[in-house]
Amino acid sequence: MTIYGGTEIVFYRAFPSSLKGAVTSWFSWLPSNSITSFARAFVMRFQSSMKHWKTTVNLLSVKQQSDELIQAFVSHFNKESLDIKDLDEATAHTAMSNRLTDMDLLKDLAQKPTKNMVELLERCNEFTNMAEVL
Repeated sequence: MTIYGGTEIVFYRAFPSSLKGAVTSWFSWLPSNSITSFARAFVMRFQSSMKHWKTTVNLLSVKQQSDELIQAFVSHFNKESLDIKDLDEATAHTAMSNRLTDMDLLKDLAQKPTKNMVELLERCNEFTNMAEVL
């Protein structure tokens, strides 16, 4: 609306057409002239639907389960890491390498540590391929 140069009255009139789904139903049941309490009521009603950014603490809770294949853990870890805003590679590398539990991979990493995520993911891929061959 700002791009088209609409007035404040136009904003208020057009606002309902921008709503979708449950918000539309909720909005239609609001009493007339309740605009002063609208923002507060909206936040209280729909706050739980907001997407919250995860933090590195959330990533540190992702651990390879004892029966989880390396490939499944890597996939799960990568999916969780996408939800972390401004995640730096060093933190991701440390978090992932500290949450692996596959003993053969851990022994290999202890003997030949990786320096970054690319190396760690390559090593995980090697061990995944080796497990499939065996």
